[in-house]
Amino acid sequence: MYSTQSNSRVALFAIFFGAGNLIFPPSIGNVSGTERVLALIGFCITGIVFPLLAVVAILNAGGKFEDLTRPISPWFYKVFNLLLMVGIGMLVTIPRMSATTHELGVHQLFPKVPSLVTIIVFFVISFYFAMDKSNVIDKIGKILTPLLVIILLFIVGKGVLDPIGVPVKTEIQNAFSNAFISAYQTGDVVTGIFCAPIFIAAIAAFGYKGKQARSMALTGTLIAGLGLLVVYGGLLFLGASGSGFFQPGIEDTALVSSLIDISLGSFGSIALAVAIALACLTSAIGVIVVIADFLNDLTKKKLGYRLWVAIVCVVGIVIGSTGVGAIVTYTMPIFTALYPVAIVLVFLGTFRKFVPNPGSYQGAILLTFIVSLFETVNSLGLTIPFLTNMIAKLPLSANGFSWLIPAVFGFIFGSVLYKYVHKSKTSNPIHSVEAK
Repeated sequence: MYSTQSNSRVALFAIFFGAGNLIFPPSIGNVSGTERVLALIGFCITGIVFPLLAVVAILNAGGKFEDLTRPISPWFYKVFNLLLMVGIGMLVTIPRMSATTHELGVHQLFPKVPSLVTIIVFFVISFYFAMDKSNVIDKIGKILTPLLVIILLFIVGKGVLDPIGVPVKTEIQNAFSNAFISAYQTGDVVTGIFCAPIFIAAIAAFGYKGKQARSMALTGTLIAGLGLLVVYGGLLFLGASGSGFFQPGIEDTALVSSLIDISLGSFGSIALAVAIALACLTSAIGVIVVIADFLNDLTKKKLGYRLWVAIVCVVGIVIGSTGVGAIVTYTMPIFTALYPVAIVLVFLGTFRKFVPNPGSYQGAILLTFIVSLFETVNSLGLTIPFLTNMIAKLPLSANGFSWLIPAVFGFIFGSVLYKYVHKSKTSNPIHSVEAK
């Protein structure tokens, strides 16, 4: 039981730590330079605090994302989950992991190996682990996580104890907000929403119930958070220490590869290749399991779970073969549209007991989505002058948080409106999950 318990607790760290988690911290550190501390705080809020709160939010909802979204509307779960899983999971997260494995891993050691070969092998391994969803957490915890942790600690330790240079002042205007928004691309809030249910279900399958299960889940969340903080801090510092060597415009994958090469030499290329492969595999497996399970339920199990795993893997092969650069070009608009909604939903779920009524959810989510959608449209060059100017005047919009005040206003207005419309004294549907 102890071994199983330990495996489950550390597996959550491995599921969170994927391609973006290794690529983006050094890049953010490089553009931040002497402002690295502010950048680390911003990155950690989006990359650690919010994702781990997602686990807490799902835990508060009884272990199901469906119950977390229930106060909004019965249809919201299916629509929003489908957008997250297809828009972010299938089209961005999973393919990017396979492409990163080739570009930063296999290609560095075996330049003549075609990317398609690497990507096919990547998804064959992913399929093997994902086809048995009941044991995926245990498999990751036993086999993949220990190797990943050892290699990451070695890379980070060398970079911090023997830095390649001194951070320099860069042209960054707001290191905090830049890091906060850039960390959207790690996709970890979505990963938390995706993978928390299988993490919680695995704990229940091991025989833990009630307070004991909750304690284990929260302990695993804390361990994951501390592990991510150590690794992110080290990688961001490594990037900052190279801010005097590399121009801010350098590609993320090229920067990471060069930093590791300078810091660790030829051995570093091997360590990086193995770390990339393990990090990408662990995250990809967790996300594949959740997407396949959701699509299987959505189609009323007509195709079967394993066939959906195969379909997700095939889509990953097709998109992943286009390369990291091609995938990154279309990712930010998707994240800009969906990520703020996910963050607000996580906060509402985390503080579920203090939310007055379903109207609070509905108002906050609606206004957040409207503002995020218009910002996304605007970023694509399709401006609507009146709305664009109005959103630009919102507090904190210059820092990338134009959705925050509307979310608060929507929360308050929705709460009051719901209370006014539903005057009869009925039990709060938000808390019905805990009451069961």
